[in-house]
This record gives sequence, structure tokens and C-alpha cells, in this order.
Amino acid sequence: MSNDKREDTGRFTERVILEDVLGVFTRVDGPVVTSGDVANALDCSRETARRKLRTLEDQEQVASRKTAGRVVWWKINEQESEQEINPDDPIWNFKPGASGKSDVSENVDEILYGKRSA
Repeated sequence: MSNDKREDTGRFTERVILEDVLGVFTRVDGPVVTSGDVANALDCSRETARRKLRTLEDQEQVASRKTAGRVVWWKINEQESEQEINPDDPIWNFKPGASGKSDVSENVDEILYGKRSA
């Protein structure tokens, strides 16, 4: 018999919540997790872990990639996904390939190494 609890309707209650899955990312060494990592940490099946990770991916909280026959998952950094380009940044005033200094090629050693070329 299963140890899973059922609701009054007879459906199984959800034991693994999305917040718990996100918490696994802080407990596992490295920047990525596998569904096996989540399953081991939360004592659930790999299929349950995959379903939860896919739900988080649909919500754009995590991303995934298949590599070496495995799918790895990582948290999406909100700050990185919300970067905006500042049109007033002075970098946009330079011509492509320009550094902003007119004599860079003549003084490259001095600029790079702090000494004059011979």
C-alpha cells in the first residue's frame, strides 16, 4: 500500500511543491541540478521531479538543456533577464571598432603595459 495521503475526493495530495524544488538549487553543489537530484532531495520519483521542473520552466523560473544524455536545469537570474540597454550610455557615441582615443594604435604598448614602445 502507498504511504501517500489522499484528499476527501480520493485524489492524492501534492507532497512536492514548487518552492521545495527551487530550494534544491541551493542545497546541491554546482550551478545545475538534474531530476535525480530533486528526486533524492525531496524523496519523490524522478518523473514527479521532471514534472515540477518543467512547470518551473514554463513559469520562466528555471531553464534546461540536454547534455550528455541528461537534462540539466538551472535557475534563471531575474536581474540578467531584465537588463535594459541605456541609449544614453557614452559607448554608443563611438564608431564601431573605435576605443574613444585617437592615438591608441601608436601608443598600444604604453596603454597596455605602461611603457613606451621602442
